[in-house]
Amino acid sequence: MFAIHYQQIPLQFLFEHQATLAGLGKIGLRSLKKSKVAPVDWQTLAPINEVIDGPSQDLIEHYIQWSGAEPSKYQDSIPTHMVSQWGLSFATRLLLQTHYPLSQVINQGVSLKIHGKLPRDQKLLIQAKIANVDERNGLARVSVQITTGTITQPELVETVLHMAFILPHFEKTKRVETVDHKTWQRLGEWSATADDGLKFALLTGDFNPIHWITPLAKLSNFGQKVLHGFGVFARSFELLPQPIQQIDVRFLKPVKLPSEHNQVETSTEQEQKYLRVVGSAGQICLMGQYS
Repeated sequence: MFAIHYQQIPLQFLFEHQATLAGLGKIGLRSLKKSKVAPVDWQTLAPINEVIDGPSQDLIEHYIQWSGAEPSKYQDSIPTHMVSQWGLSFATRLLLQTHYPLSQVINQGVSLKIHGKLPRDQKLLIQAKIANVDERNGLARVSVQITTGTITQPELVETVLHMAFILPHFEKTKRVETVDHKTWQRLGEWSATADDGLKFALLTGDFNPIHWITPLAKLSNFGQKVLHGFGVFARSFELLPQPIQQIDVRFLKPVKLPSEHNQVETSTEQEQKYLRVVGSAGQICLMGQYS
């Protein structure tokens, strides 16, 4: 369990997110123009392979502190869940080649396969591609695979970002609530302040206004500011028993800002380990499994 964070995030970190901010700008321009983009066969889109500078030591240290990790845990490595800091710009570049309305993207979850530690002192090799698209019932579910490594170890962390886009013929259907018979054990809890959305944006470059601009957030479906799904994931991940080799989570309901006592719970059934985050109002915010 850890306390509410009062750390200040330096504004100069904005300079480390230029690729992500440029992508957000292009999304904004496209939605303003309201121009129709012709459908493209996603399987013809070329993968991206690039070598980039990793995040600065200062940014990594602030990110580790925000996520609640033990300071000694990542002395010479980058937290695997920090992939959102560089991965978002690559996902945006791929998705801008499709016809989907990126301003209305729904982040549904993330999967990680961890084969080794990401070193701090080397350039990162990024391989990104659209792995799958499934269009049905007025919803396009898109999986973007981002593999992060180094020149000598190209496949240290495999990440799949699960996203959805609402299509014009979408009809909302009532989700069938399944009864959960698992026995859950409480691992710990974490809280989030009203400005944790802005802090996480400064750490990762994801400046979607629903996370940090109150008037715009009030106009959204959530009715108030909410924490990034990746922020919920990062803080919950750091309470899990380590080392994690594989984890797959879905973002079910938002963590509203501010919020206290978000419970991280685990369950083991037939050797499979499960994880969930229960919000302060008893809602299941995140659900997944890990090994």
